[in-house]
Amino acid sequence: MMRPEKKTRAYKPMRVEVAPMGNRPRSRDEYHTWRWTKLSRAFREAHPLCEECRRRGVITPAEVVDHIVPVEVCADFWDQSNWQSLCQKCNNEKGNRDKRLIQKARGRAHKGVGGLNL
Repeated sequence: MMRPEKKTRAYKPMRVEVAPMGNRPRSRDEYHTWRWTKLSRAFREAHPLCEECRRRGVITPAEVVDHIVPVEVCADFWDQSNWQSLCQKCNNEKGNRDKRLIQKARGRAHKGVGGLNL
């Protein structure tokens, strides 16, 4: 007796929607790639402590890799000299500070006063 042939279908990765983080838009596509996962994991292994906490004399394990100069401003997303390891708390605080500064600079640029050219 012959078994019925299994029907296979092409693999389509599902896009998982994550609960929103306040008013923050979805992060850049580069953060959702295997390349970023692999490189950021290796970077955290080489730099296992949060840089912001370390500056304050506190030892905290790093959980994320942060762009020192925000991605919206820096020229190269993959430039590791612009990366630092941070704990989640410091990353959130720095991200919020960066976003306020960028919004403020954009507001000045729109008014013709100058500021960052974004």
